[in-house]
Amino acid sequence: MNITFFFPYPYISGIPVLFANLTNYLLKDNKHEVNIIDYKNGALIRSCKPNSKLNFIEFKDFESCIIDFETHLIIQAGLPYKLRQELKVTEKVKILQWAAHESNLVPYLSRFNFILKLQNSNLVIHKIFKLINNKAYKILSLWVSKMIDRGSIVFMTQEIYANTIKYLFLKNTHSVTYLPNFSFGENEYNEQIILSKSKKINHKLNLSWVGRIADFKIHILNYSILKLSNYAFKTQTKINFHIIGSGEFEKTLKLDCQNQYFEIIKVGALEKDIVDKYLEKNIDAMFSMGTSALDGARLGLPVVLLDQSNTKIKDGYIFKFLFDSKGFDLGHPVSNSDFEIGNKTLENIINDLILNYKNLSIKTLDYYSENHSIETVSTKLLNLINNNSLYSLHEVDKPLLHPGFFRKLYLFYIKQIKKSYY
Repeated sequence: MNITFFFPYPYISGIPVLFANLTNYLLKDNKHEVNIIDYKNGALIRSCKPNSKLNFIEFKDFESCIIDFETHLIIQAGLPYKLRQELKVTEKVKILQWAAHESNLVPYLSRFNFILKLQNSNLVIHKIFKLINNKAYKILSLWVSKMIDRGSIVFMTQEIYANTIKYLFLKNTHSVTYLPNFSFGENEYNEQIILSKSKKINHKLNLSWVGRIADFKIHILNYSILKLSNYAFKTQTKINFHIIGSGEFEKTLKLDCQNQYFEIIKVGALEKDIVDKYLEKNIDAMFSMGTSALDGARLGLPVVLLDQSNTKIKDGYIFKFLFDSKGFDLGHPVSNSDFEIGNKTLENIINDLILNYKNLSIKTLDYYSENHSIETVSTKLLNLINNNSLYSLHEVDKPLLHPGFFRKLYLFYIKQIKKSYY
């Protein structure tokens, strides 16, 4: 089978890592040929291991990249007019769109930040935009609906699907296909390590955060630190909280709440394989989100799944284990349903960890294996391809391929003023 991953981007981030890990895994059994379309020394191709069946196709800004051979093209989901104009594909190419972010299929007026923030601030603005462009919106909504039902657009989580139908004003009547995120690493579950941790955990809890310290993560991280600190002091439970990762909001970490029972250990950023070893050796359970949460689950570490927020977390946040999440969720923007004043979820979780550690470990590993292992996800991907769910570009209504005024303005700025995308 011939598969092509397209994501030209210079910096290490979620999608390049996702596509690279799938590439490395699919090439293991020597049954597939994989093509990577990326910038020279881009993040995706840099993350791929050399292989005789791996082909690199260099992508350059403002130069045509023609794909005229039979292949299954996997791209991050986006509206047709947002597809890079340099990419020219023939009818031989079948396309699968993978929605990995809440905004992938939302029709924003422009990529300019001030317009994005304005449109994000209120659903009413989307409704006004829909009224102004009613015909275009109708064509767009019908196309997205058709692609969802066909399995040509797949979603990483139920939250992403819900956001898509919300902003496209679609009815929730689709036959939705989910292709969840996954974890991939050399280290795997070790029963002896878990058994050893279960015998020591009642003396001291070693908990950790793993991940980038970014704007939408810092508030829930600080809230967790504060609540754990208060719990440790109140119950005289010894807790070490290890912070693995760095980021632009690192300086706003709440480090002033340590006490005789609660210690913060700043580890800093570590390479992926080193993180696995550190978790195995030093950590009992994790407080995390995204792929980092899955990295812990893959090792059998109980994971408390945290959610996203760009503002300070109010009191009453409901803590939950990863295996209690719904719809393949790995952390969503917080809403009122994530809060209950006076809840005891954190206390219950810590009690469970101390009294029932081994069973929690098995439950976490089972949930991960059934939903988020690379074996499970890659099998789903190959089944989608084999079931002829993919579409070709010539099936897209022509108006959907033409950018609107603001998109043209953005592309003019990129090409004529900035002279590069990144």
